[in-house]
Amino acid sequence: MKDKPKNKKYRIALSLALIITLYSVYLMIPGGKAFAFKAVAGIENQRSSRVLTLKEAYILAARRNGTIKANKESYYQSTLLKWSAFSMLLPNIDLTYKDQRMHSNVQSSPSSGGTGNIFAFLYPDYEYSFTLDQPLLKLGALPAYGAAENTVAQAKMNLNNVSAATLYNVAASYYTVLNDISLINADTKTYNEAKSHLELTEAKLKAGLAIITDVLQAKSQFYAAKQELISAKNSLKSAKANLAAILGISRRFKVIKPAEPVIKKALLKKYIFLAYKNNPGLRSLRYAQKAANNETQYYETQYIPQINFQASYSALSNNHFIPGGSINYWTAGAVLTMPLFQGGTRIISIEKARSAANQAMYNMVQSKRNLKAQVVSDFYNIQNLKYEVTALEHEEKFASKNYMLVEEEYKAGVATSVDVVTALAQLTAARHNLLAANLSYYKSVLNLKRLIGSFKRKLISLTVDKFN
Repeated sequence: MKDKPKNKKYRIALSLALIITLYSVYLMIPGGKAFAFKAVAGIENQRSSRVLTLKEAYILAARRNGTIKANKESYYQSTLLKWSAFSMLLPNIDLTYKDQRMHSNVQSSPSSGGTGNIFAFLYPDYEYSFTLDQPLLKLGALPAYGAAENTVAQAKMNLNNVSAATLYNVAASYYTVLNDISLINADTKTYNEAKSHLELTEAKLKAGLAIITDVLQAKSQFYAAKQELISAKNSLKSAKANLAAILGISRRFKVIKPAEPVIKKALLKKYIFLAYKNNPGLRSLRYAQKAANNETQYYETQYIPQINFQASYSALSNNHFIPGGSINYWTAGAVLTMPLFQGGTRIISIEKARSAANQAMYNMVQSKRNLKAQVVSDFYNIQNLKYEVTALEHEEKFASKNYMLVEEEYKAGVATSVDVVTALAQLTAARHNLLAANLSYYKSVLNLKRLIGSFKRKLISLTVDKFN
């Protein structure tokens, strides 16, 4: 009778060995191999997800983002304006060829066997001419060329402004994805803690140490934690989709935590000075004002006389209609055009250009004020968020210790289920508040870096943009 337990253990071990052997044989058959291959392939596909660093995300945005590409085309179109201004000083050369026939309408006689009109073509005549019109004095080309150069500079600043804003969106979205991953990890901890407490409460209910209300409260906390975990996972999917849309890639990628965004310690007036100097949006307004001033000068030069050199050469087939004349002749001379009055077109154009210059000036003044206010706001907001993150870190630690203590007290029968649920809710709120404050801190730092032109310099350092 004493040998029966040993025989039972031996039979269990033998059964396990037989099951393992049969499974190995199953994997050796074609179907089993296919199943094993599919399982390994699935694991390899999960491992082969693209790992995307923040720098690689910057490069992808600079190369693939549609908004940046559209502004590149706008910048390229603006470069063509310089040629239109330069062409005002180039000559106009024309070659004209004319071929014609003179004819007479002759009435046919009845003796010729028919009636009607006969067209008789006489005096074949053709002509070609070569003309040249070269501007000698056209001062309007100078301000037009200056306006074109300013337009090119403004388009380039707009490109840099859009590119810097896009890189900021890349960084903000990247850190949002990281924050959502941390949120999932935090909610997973909360979910496991709520699940553990529910199992403990149900066990105490069976032992007669808890009441049904305790179980219902634990279940309510468990399902709330589960819902928050599902919401965090959906938020991660949305954040990855947003980042993928900016980069022009699929949503199947992984991110790794980069270095925390920081700014150099400096006085507030230093950041305001850097914003005035390097902010692309503010610089584009300066070029807009210059372009409007050059447009005003262009319309003003329309009152100045223009002098053109004109020459032409003509050749005729005959001199039938030019008695005693030559069939080949050329002319050359200077033409002075003195504008006296052309209605109110130029006056209206000048006033419109001056008004546009004033508008650009007012926009620049207001933009400088708004830029200064944003720099000041972000500067103090960063300091406040830094202190807030430090305080929330301590709060999260205290909430975690408090939950662990209350949970131990509940196991010992000193605390109630309400105490555990309340402590877990406080811990969950502390975790969420810490992650939200941390993300707000990162975004504030990134926004200040955008205002002072850091993302513009980063775009140039990537060496992927031929326009910089």
